[in-house]
Amino acid sequence: MAAICHSPWMLVEAGAAKGCTITSWPSLKTDIQNAGGTWVDKEVVVSNGVVTSRNPDDIPAVFNREMFELFSEGANASGKTDRQAA
Repeated sequence: MAAICHSPWMLVEAGAAKGCTITSWPSLKTDIQNAGGTWVDKEVVVSNGVVTSRNPDDIPAVFNREMFELFSEGANASGKTDRQAA
């Protein structure tokens, strides 16, 4: 899955934020933390098979690359360690 900007709220609502490291628009920080996730201010984060990014400005940096890499890994992606872009 890939989520950018405010869409990580869907992870919170679905109960999928718990145990994940997530980046998003800054206003989601408290909701992500309250849902059991770890919020970070990074361009892109890959955690538990989910790619997240802060805003559309981050798309050219690495969001697309990480999203395509994750999707191409398929079922093996969920077993990978978390990674974050600078």
